[in-house]
Amino acid sequence: MLKVNNVTKVFSKGTVNEHTALNNLSLELKDGDFVTIVGSNGAGKSTLFNAICGTFWCDRGSIVLDNKDITYLKEHKRAKDIGRVFQDTMKGTAPDMTIEENLALAYSKGRTRIFQSAVNEKMRRFFREQLARYDMGLEDRLKNKVGLLSGGQRQVVTLLMCTLAVPKLLLLDEHTAALDPATAEKVMEITKQIVSENNITTMMITHNISQALTTGNRTIMMDSGEIILDIPADERENMTREDLLNMYSMKKSQALDNDRILFS
Repeated sequence: MLKVNNVTKVFSKGTVNEHTALNNLSLELKDGDFVTIVGSNGAGKSTLFNAICGTFWCDRGSIVLDNKDITYLKEHKRAKDIGRVFQDTMKGTAPDMTIEENLALAYSKGRTRIFQSAVNEKMRRFFREQLARYDMGLEDRLKNKVGLLSGGQRQVVTLLMCTLAVPKLLLLDEHTAALDPATAEKVMEITKQIVSENNITTMMITHNISQALTTGNRTIMMDSGEIILDIPADERENMTREDLLNMYSMKKSQALDNDRILFS
């Protein structure tokens, strides 16, 4: 479904600041896979997402999505097939537009008809029904501007925007990290529900190792632009955070000392 083949990305090439962000990285996902990604800061996690989304072109390698080579496809064209939710709750929506206007814009993505700013009653009823399922108090606020919502509410709107027209790939870039624990847990429940119901192939970056080991069907760990561990569901079943950190230490012959990942 997704094939990342020997991808390399070097920033500031030929300068004293040269940095290899992705180092000959290969990864393959099947339809319906839900892969969690962990790793310390600077491991290349978000850079991998940027490469898949087309934020930049890679120096070497190829990226194939649903049997289509998108290696040199422009970012806005990839966006028709790839949904992404960021850690920053203000990204992914138009804050000065209402909830229903944002949803209508997303709903029209990939459709042949031209987006119209006016939302008809049929669409409004559909959006209300969808929002009501998640118990975030959004179904009665369709005419509120998204910028006035709480962080958790904005993330739910963004999630719905990314999945109303079901994407071929959903990328979750620490999408609960900026939320308080109770809200983060609620947004994760909604995320799992949406992904499961639509069988969406998903990749999720998280610094919470326990969450990574209990979400989806596969966990990978990145380090220095490489995938150093790739753990399928059957091996993860009874794995603890300490087990994963020990696997890292055995692989790299050093302890993982990044506080953010150790104590999340």
